[in-house]
Amino acid sequence: MTAVAELVATAVTIKWGCNVAEGYPPDWAEISERVKAAAGHCCEHCGHKHQVATGHVLTVHHLDMDPSNCVSENLVALCQRCHLHVQARFIPGQVVMEFARLGWMVKRGLG
Repeated sequence: MTAVAELVATAVTIKWGCNVAEGYPPDWAEISERVKAAAGHCCEHCGHKHQVATGHVLTVHHLDMDPSNCVSENLVALCQRCHLHVQARFIPGQVVMEFARLGWMVKRGLG
């Protein structure tokens, strides 16, 4: 595990009381950084840049809710606000009317 991954695992364990190793691959820090970089360090839902001061902390969401499934089509960079919104409303495999499809959904062939 790299130093960055160890720091992330420690921070997650302290803040949320869960172990990153449970379900997440050992290189999760690198995977999530790659997803964020591909999105230009912006939320793929609302477009807001990563800004801790405004509460727009960039995260990576697993669309199928499986932390071990880290294929690029399953990962989307979302700010914390949108992460909670999408996680509560998006169900993999659901049919979404074409006019309601969001850019990140179209990019991944969803809906």
